[in-house]
This record gives sequence, structure tokens and C-alpha cells, in this order.
Amino acid sequence: MARFFSDTQLDDMVRHFDLQGYLRVENALTADQIRCLDQAVDRHRKECPDDWMALSDSFCEAIDVLPHTAAFDEVIESPLLLEILQAILGENLTFEEFAILLRNPTANLNEIKGWHRDIVRDYERRKEIYAVSVLWYLTDVSPTDHCFCIVPESHNRLVDLNPCDVAADAGVDLIGPAGTAVLFHARAIHNARLKQTSTQRRTLQAYFSNRLDQRTNECAADIDPGLPMTEVIKEVQRRGKLKMKG
Repeated sequence: MARFFSDTQLDDMVRHFDLQGYLRVENALTADQIRCLDQAVDRHRKECPDDWMALSDSFCEAIDVLPHTAAFDEVIESPLLLEILQAILGENLTFEEFAILLRNPTANLNEIKGWHRDIVRDYERRKEIYAVSVLWYLTDVSPTDHCFCIVPESHNRLVDLNPCDVAADAGVDLIGPAGTAVLFHARAIHNARLKQTSTQRRTLQAYFSNRLDQRTNECAADIDPGLPMTEVIKEVQRRGKLKMKG
């Protein structure tokens, strides 16, 4: 298989990820890929409107995407990203979950989630979290756009930091042009920073792990399967906030 990075480059990326809890990779998608994936998002919105959930006036998400289309397989199976992920997670790399996320312009800048860790929101179980998420930017994310932000080292050195104690203006904004990929440890504290002048931000997101017992949907396991997915997501977020508050 073709190599995209030298051993030295991979070692540097793994070292940065291990230390900071995130890694930013520009040009993870080509211009042609961005255009095709952007069109695939539009097709999915048109052909599968029931799969889309409006979780706030700015946040729209589709998570049950893969049964309906193969258009996003190429990002999940990206040799470039898999090379990095394998260096971070090891040979037993496992794909977990995929979603499309849209952030629309809004005057309401109060994020519905707030600072949080993924998968297990119970603070006392934070060290059980072991997965890596990848965000692919399909649109430019400038300093004036809604952006992903993260508290560096909160997956490791600052693992005892409680999300409830993180100031609203803390963390690092991860901006970048369309085609950028951001990898982050699901244990790292993160959030969405909303900007008043933002255009629509489009991202794809996938989770990977290397543990048989790590499932990114654990907190939804005992929820009534008959509930609409929008209500499931809101219930998961409600439980998460209660767990974080103790």
C-alpha cells in the first residue's frame, strides 16, 4: 500500500496527538472530493429528509447515513487518514460511527452541549473513554465561522479537569480551509464555538477505536428504541449534563 508519510512524520504526528489530544491535517481531501461530498450531502438531505435532526436553530445532524449511500465510504476508508489513525490506535483499528453535521448561521450563540467529553459523560468514568474522532471540513472554517474548539491535554495531563469548570472562552479554535481533517481524542474536553457572523459550516465526522468494548453509542443503550432519533439524541445530551453535574 502506498505511504503518505514517512516514519518520522508519523512519529511527530502521534507525539503531538498524544500530548495535545488533537491533530490538524490540511489537504486531507482534494478539491474534487470536497465537491463530490458536498453534492452527496445535498442529495442525502433531499432524498432522506427524515434522517435529518434539527437539534437547535443552528445545529442539524444526520447519523443514519451509511445504509442509504456509499458516497461517504471514501472518507471513512481514506488511506491517508487510516495511515495516521493506525499509527495512533494500532493494528486493531475499528470504525465505529459516521455522521454529517451542519452548523447554520444563528443569532443564538448558546451551544446546546457546552464543554463535554464524548461517549461517557459520567465524570468518574472519564478514563474509560478510548476512541478517536475525525472531522472533515467541507467548507472553509475561518476565525469568523462556527468552529470546533478543544481544551489541549484534557485527555491526559489535565484528565481530572471537569468540563463544568471550563470557562466559556477557554480552549483552542481549530480553523482551516475546506479539506482539513481534525483528529481528536474523545476523552478531550471540546465544544462548538458559535460565531455571530458565520456562514454555514459543513463537516463529516467518524469515530474509530481499537477496543472491542468501546462503543460510541453506549449512553443510548437503554433508551426506548421506538423514540424518534431526535428525541434519543436530546435524551442522551440531557443525561450527559446530569452526569457531568454529579
